[in-house]
Amino acid sequence: MAAPWGEYFSDGSQVSCQTCQEQRLQGELASKARTEKDKKLSQAYAISAGVCLEGQPLFQTIHKTNKDCKWQEKNIVVMEEVVITAPYQVENCKGKEGSALSHVRKIVEKHFRDVESQKILQCSQAQQPQKEAALS
Repeated sequence: MAAPWGEYFSDGSQVSCQTCQEQRLQGELASKARTEKDKKLSQAYAISAGVCLEGQPLFQTIHKTNKDCKWQEKNIVVMEEVVITAPYQVENCKGKEGSALSHVRKIVEKHFRDVESQKILQCSQAQQPQKEAALS
């Protein structure tokens, strides 16, 4: 006969009951749903405000790193200290000189480097079948 606590606790006294696992999973799912909802609301706001297509993915990139990021009309405001205006390039990051401005500029630089890398990768992948067809 198993000990009465054997169904609820495993070796090392880590909780492993199904109810606890289900509660943890529900919490994770609820958190993911909230994140997705916030992302969709942000995208909807940006579209309704007439934000250009370059600004929307930049906002998402910044928001992944720093949740204290919001739209203020067509501007991106980060940590209430940095404002990024259209066309959303590094030189459009304005704020008091300091670590917040420097950090946001680095995020913007990396975002556009990554976008450029993706474009190059997509172009090379698109050209690969053409090269193979030409060689046949």
